[in-house]
Amino acid sequence: MRYIIHKENRPVYLQLYQQIRDDIIAENYPYNTKLPSKRSLAEETGVSTITVEHAYAILCDEGYIESRQRSGYYVIYRERDF
Repeated sequence: MRYIIHKENRPVYLQLYQQIRDDIIAENYPYNTKLPSKRSLAEETGVSTITVEHAYAILCDEGYIESRQRSGYYVIYRERDF
């Protein structure tokens, strides 16, 4: 996925969070799909891994994704569950 980050606008982690969330809701990332690693997404978007981690943490808190130890982040959102 290509995410566009505007560093002069809102906080970068919120921009990233909203774009990933929109992709999950639109089922560009279907249920149980693995998301890109923090490192690869950081390299692709030109932000730090801490920024990606913050965006993923919000998605986890809101129930869109879950972290699986030593495996990565997976989509747990299904429209029928909400």
